[in-house]
Amino acid sequence: MRSPHALWAAVPVLAFLSTPYLPFVNGPHLWLGIPSVLCWCLIWTAGTTATLALVDRLSPGAADEDDAEDIEVTGDAKDGAAV
Repeated sequence: MRSPHALWAAVPVLAFLSTPYLPFVNGPHLWLGIPSVLCWCLIWTAGTTATLALVDRLSPGAADEDDAEDIEVTGDAKDGAAV
């Protein structure tokens, strides 16, 4: 079952897909000296990175899998060194 935190990943996707339909973005405007569409996409590119980091951090199984891999690797290294 998927985590409800994974729904956060839909926010940047919806922002990117709605870009051509938003009049305050898709027009002859300048934001911070660059076209508004470019600035909008730059903001949501950074937002996508932040959102995926948040989903990864809040995912309940991610830490358990990493710990299990570390134990397996450490166990293999000790067994191999002792032989």
